[in-house]
Amino acid sequence: MTRTLNLSFNQNIFLFLIAISTGVLTAINPGLSLLVIALISITILILYEKNIWKYGVFIPLLGLSLWSYGFNNIPLIRPLPLVDALAWFAVLSSLPLWWKLTKFPLVKKFLVLLTLLTVVAIIRIIIDTPKYGLLAPRDALFVFELWTIFPAMLLGYKYGEKKVEKLIGILFIISTFWFLLYPLREFIIAISPIVGIQRPVPLFTFTTAGFLSIPAFFWFLNRKGLLGILGTSATLIIILMVQSRGVYTAFFLSLILSFLIRPALIKKLKYLVISGIIVFSFVLILGNAITGRLGLGIGFNTIIEQLATLIGREGPGAGSFQFRLIAWLSLINQVLNNPLGPFIGLGLGKDLFLDFMVGPDVYVRKPHNDFLEIWARFGIVGLLPWLGILMLSFKTSLNRTIKNPDNLWVLALQITLLVTAIGQPAMAFAYITIVWVSLTGLWIGSQLRFRVV
Repeated sequence: MTRTLNLSFNQNIFLFLIAISTGVLTAINPGLSLLVIALISITILILYEKNIWKYGVFIPLLGLSLWSYGFNNIPLIRPLPLVDALAWFAVLSSLPLWWKLTKFPLVKKFLVLLTLLTVVAIIRIIIDTPKYGLLAPRDALFVFELWTIFPAMLLGYKYGEKKVEKLIGILFIISTFWFLLYPLREFIIAISPIVGIQRPVPLFTFTTAGFLSIPAFFWFLNRKGLLGILGTSATLIIILMVQSRGVYTAFFLSLILSFLIRPALIKKLKYLVISGIIVFSFVLILGNAITGRLGLGIGFNTIIEQLATLIGREGPGAGSFQFRLIAWLSLINQVLNNPLGPFIGLGLGKDLFLDFMVGPDVYVRKPHNDFLEIWARFGIVGLLPWLGILMLSFKTSLNRTIKNPDNLWVLALQITLLVTAIGQPAMAFAYITIVWVSLTGLWIGSQLRFRVV
C-alpha cells in the first residue's frame, strides 16, 4: 500500500517553484540539475512509497534493456555503476521480505548456490585486489548482480502471473520499437547528452538487442492477431540487423527446441509464414539500404555466411572467431599449467585475452567465453555453483514450458544466455546479467504462486 499524496495550496506552490528552479538550473548546469531532480525524487519516494525497493529492480531492468552499455556506464562512485548500486539497494532493503520466499525449495536452492559463489568471489577479491587493484572487484561484479534475482522473485510473487506477463510484454513492445530505430542511430546519438563516459544511446552497438529480441519474438509468437504478426516481424528484422553468430544460433536452437517440446505449436506456423513474408518483402525492398551492426546490408546471405564461420569458412567476423579459438586454447593451457589453477583459478583482474587492446592502454581482458573465464578466475569451486544457477533456471523454464507454451519466451531467454555466454563476455556487463536475472526472477516469482516450481 502507498500513502496518498495530498498537498496543500502552499505545498503545490513550493513544488512549482522547485520545478521552475530546476528548469533554470538545467540551462546553467545540466549535471547539477540531474542531481537536484534525483534528490527530490528520492525524497518523495521515501516519504510516500512503502515499497521503494522495487525501483531498484525496475530502473536497472528498463535502463539496461534500452540503453545498454551507456546506461551501465553512468557512475555513482567510480568505478561503481549506478545500476549496481540500485540493484543492491533492492536486494538489501527487501531482504526481510524476499527471505520469506526461501520456504520454497527452488528459492532455497538458488540461495545456496549463489551464497557459495559469493563466498568464492569475496575470497578471490581479498586475495587479488592488492595485486590488480579495482580490476579485481570489477571482474566479480556479476556475482553480486546475480543477487537481483531475489527482489525480482519477490516482485513476481507479489504481482502474480498475469501482471508479470503484462509488464514483460510492455518491456518487449517498448524495446522492440526502440531497436527498430537503429537506421536512425547516428541522428539519435548526435542529439543525445553525454552521461557517464559516453552518450547513453548506443542502441544495439553491443548485444542487448539480440539478447532481448529472441525472447521477445517468442512472447509475440504467443500473441494473437495483429500484435503477434507485427511483433514477430519486427523482432525478426531486428535479429537480421544485429548480425551476430551467437544470436542466430540461439534463435534457431530456441525455435527447434520449442517445436520439439510442444508439437502443438505447429498451429503457430501461419503466423510465422505471414511474418516471414513481411520480413522477406522488407529485405527485398530495403535490405541493401539498411546496414546492420557490422555495416553490412541486412539479408539472409549474411546469416548463412556468419554461421558458416563456425565450421571454418570465411565470412563476416571470421577473424574474430579464429582469434577467440586461439585465445581459448592459450587460456586452458595457462590454467592447466598452474598446479592449483583448475581448482581455485588464476584470480581476478588478470588479462585473459592475449593482451588484446581496443585503444591506448585499454585491454579487453575477457576471453569472450564465460564458461572458460569463470573457470579460469574462480576454478571449479566457482564454476560449479555458477553452472548450477544456470541449469536450475533452464530446467525450471523447460519444465514449465512443456506444461504451458506461454512460457516459451523464458525458455528462449535461458537458451540465449547459454549461447551468448559461449561466445561473448555476457557476465562481464550488467546489460546482460541484470536483464537476464531480473526477467528470470520475475517469472519464477510469478510461478511460485502455483507452487509448481
